Amino acid sequence: MQRAKVVVHMYVTIDGKIDGKTESPESGQYYSDELFVLSNADGNGRRTIQMYAAPDTINLTKYSPEGIDDQDWLPDIKSDTWSVAFDRKGKCGWNQNYFLYNQHCMHAIEVVTRQAKKEYLAFLRSLNIPYIISGDENFNLAEVLVKLKQHFGIETLAVCGGARINGVFLEQHVVDEISLVISPYVNGDKEIKAAFETATRIDDRFKTDMVKKLPDGGIHLLFKKDN
Repeated sequence: MQRAKVVVHMYVTIDGKIDGKTESPESGQYYSDELFVLSNADGNGRRTIQMYAAPDTINLTKYSPEGIDDQDWLPDIKSDTWSVAFDRKGKCGWNQNYFLYNQHCMHAIEVVTRQAKKEYLAFLRSLNIPYIISGDENFNLAEVLVKLKQHFGIETLAVCGGARINGVFLEQHVVDEISLVISPYVNGDKEIKAAFETATRIDDRFKTDMVKKLPDGGIHLLFKKDN
């Protein structure tokens, strides 16, 4: 396969909610550990990245757009693990070029569209954060996945939310596997999103590949696309 394989890896309650106060420490830790069994790279949407990894507000007036074009910026950077931010307009406020997660130092990669300001791209360069420019308003994920494999050696990308970016991957039919670690709780909050939020109906079919019971009463389900 020319592109990186995609596994959507989510921690959910029995009723499918991705947030809330019904996490179990045991299955939550299993979820975090399993991420690095599945992949050396995770992908997250802008809101998730801002929440956990890049919360700062950036003063873009400090950065000059001079010499910045609409081309990818792919410096020769080596890392054992990667954190890929899908950030259409360039909003993530990094204060360092990595995300420390579960004792892994994951070097940041930004995926933006042409909506991102040149000043934001200059900001990313100042932190030595590579970026891929894909699409005018929406990502071409198949193209991005080829570049992630070609330039960063990412064989498998674990997409870990939020619900909307998971849905975008489904809408573009590039999800190969779905990994659900299910906490042994029901949340019941109708305001909390489930694992996937799509703008259109999705008819991709998946088949169960693995079922694993967890010690706290949770479960890990792995589905593979049924081509």
